[in-house]
Amino acid sequence: MKKILLCCCVMILVMWVAINPAFAADSNSPALAADINACTSEGFHPDPEDCKKFFRCVDFGKDKLTKFTFDCGPGTVYDPDLITCNHPWAVDPSSKCYEPLNPDADP
Repeated sequence: MKKILLCCCVMILVMWVAINPAFAADSNSPALAADINACTSEGFHPDPEDCKKFFRCVDFGKDKLTKFTFDCGPGTVYDPDLITCNHPWAVDPSSKCYEPLNPDADP
């Protein structure tokens, strides 16, 4: 139940930030120009270099997509199947972000 509640809270926060234009990156900044161009389609996408990050591309109708970057909470990674952050042992085992539980660890 806690996992479901956490996922719901994260999704609400993500949606609120993504639809609030005040949080949009300044697209005139040269440092961000290449990063914004990484958006090729709307929606949520995993960061290809960091399992603990993901981004959302939003079309505000200005002929380009705006990119919002997010960090997962401590101990979690982005799970594209659930479109939210999840524990590394709970993501698809074929994912590069998958980490099995350590059976020798103390609970």
